[in-house]
Amino acid sequence: MALENFREILSVTATVTTIIQFLTGVIICASIRKKGISGEISGFPFIAGVLGCSLWLRYGMLMKDSAMITVNAVGLVLQLSYVCMYYVYATHKGAYLKQVLIVFSVVLTTMFYVAVEPIEDKAEFRLGLLCCATTLIFCSAPLATLGDVLRTRSTETLPFYLILANVLVAAQWFLYGVAVHNTFVQVPNFISCLIALSQLSLFAIFPSTNIRTKLQVSDEE
Repeated sequence: MALENFREILSVTATVTTIIQFLTGVIICASIRKKGISGEISGFPFIAGVLGCSLWLRYGMLMKDSAMITVNAVGLVLQLSYVCMYYVYATHKGAYLKQVLIVFSVVLTTMFYVAVEPIEDKAEFRLGLLCCATTLIFCSAPLATLGDVLRTRSTETLPFYLILANVLVAAQWFLYGVAVHNTFVQVPNFISCLIALSQLSLFAIFPSTNIRTKLQVSDEE
């Protein structure tokens, strides 16, 4: 059977798993609240989440795609809540507020353009391109940890279950993109899935225990 026949199933499963993934922010915020300060925990992923959900929500509205509208509407509410919570406990409130204002400026500028663009197809294409580019930038961020993993030959710094969730979510949205024939949904999720799979493969190559302590002991001896 053609993948199009599973469109409804894919839309439901992708929506549910993505919302569950969004809810991981609750754990991070609870940890920050317990400590009473953000410390070294970065709040940028929450801001990036607001940007991504805002853009994809508007794109979903242009496409009249209920799955994209639902998941990004829920995601936007959650990410905004996380941003507010993080700001309350932020170590450097000024710097964080500056990041928030920059992202909000980008979102508002984009929304204004889409609203005034007289040719809907052009607005749809350009917004889709922006959504795709933004997603590719953020899904490439995990590659920053690759150097540390290769240097220490340990996957201690990698969150296994989060990466596994990324694989499942990206794979489902890629298949959904294929089902609805949308390149802007297919490309970033396909690449994101490949990146997450490459990270998972590191667990098979390197041990999950941290060996840096052992190396330090050997140097001292």
